[in-house]
Amino acid sequence: MNLRSRIALLSLSVTATFGTMMAAPALKLLAVAYPTVSPLLIQWVVTLSSLFILPTLFLSGPLGKRFPRKNILITGLLLYLIGGIGPAFSDSFTVILVFRAILGLSIGLISPTFNTLIAESFQGEERTRMNGFVTSTTGIGGAVFLSLGGLIASFGWRYVFMTYIFAIVLLLLVVLFLPKFPPAPRVERAAGAPASKLPFFFYPVIVAAGLHTMLFFLIPTNLSVFLTDNGIGSVASSGYFSALALIGVFVGGLAVPYLVRRFQSLLVPLLLALMAAGFVFLSSTHSLLTTGIAVLLVGFAEGSLFPLSFSKTASTAGASSLAFGISLLLACVYTFQFISPLFMQAVVAVFHLSSTREFFMAMAVGLAVATVAYTLVTQVRKAKPATSR
Repeated sequence: MNLRSRIALLSLSVTATFGTMMAAPALKLLAVAYPTVSPLLIQWVVTLSSLFILPTLFLSGPLGKRFPRKNILITGLLLYLIGGIGPAFSDSFTVILVFRAILGLSIGLISPTFNTLIAESFQGEERTRMNGFVTSTTGIGGAVFLSLGGLIASFGWRYVFMTYIFAIVLLLLVVLFLPKFPPAPRVERAAGAPASKLPFFFYPVIVAAGLHTMLFFLIPTNLSVFLTDNGIGSVASSGYFSALALIGVFVGGLAVPYLVRRFQSLLVPLLLALMAAGFVFLSSTHSLLTTGIAVLLVGFAEGSLFPLSFSKTASTAGASSLAFGISLLLACVYTFQFISPLFMQAVVAVFHLSSTREFFMAMAVGLAVATVAYTLVTQVRKAKPATSR
């Protein structure tokens, strides 16, 4: 794959995570513009897209076996433009949510298609490096556009949705530089051979990916209200801090090949501990500096964890189940993104938390427990072969 094709493919990564987050700076303004709408529905402007990704997510595999993957990407980007820009021209909150649903359907076509193409085209350490580049591209692209979104939010919430016009550039890159990529080859089974099954270890991997993505997603869905209610920053600054979190994602994605070689089995618990530290800082912050450190730590941890999850999914699923395995991973990630507001409400109700600060501290405690548990399980698994000898 030549350099221009790689750039075109990598550029699509900003449509996934960034596509749903782009509306985050508008949440506080929408709450003011629609005072009768519940806070949960306001948060759905960011998270509803994640739910509607699921129908087309599982259609993308069968479609990829019937049609050239480039055509699927072009169709997805056209829908992305409609769903992204549409809310800027609507006065009805219900219609805004409909457009956000269309945005989700488009991401369900784009995300598994380009991720499968990367998994098919690269192997081993090069695949890990490309997944790191994907995460980094998401981070830096999101940082740039969310910064613009935070600035543009000062002119009104409608202008935030107009920033989705950037997808025209992505569409041109795909049309001009991406190879056609014929339909995916069908894997024929020998007569009487059993259908290949995903191993048991595959499922904890994708659930863990969904959980750490959901924890990262708590930042854009809560930061706007958290900063303004606590007098730390404005609606515009929430966009800047979301962008700063994505800069952390960018750095974490670039660093992941080095981190894997340097820390090996200690890397995952180290990243969980860094994310826990970020939530500790968020729970106690009263300044812009502390908030910036917090979101950078959470972003860096997520930027390294996400490519690790993709690489582990690809190696665990195997070639025969690669497209389906990636679709299941993305389905888990986007489902957890969608339920993040519901998860927050449930935790607050169960533990009788009185503020967002207490909720952030609860997340830090949960991550600390996960760090210890992961370390213990890893040590037990290492000890088993030695004991058997």
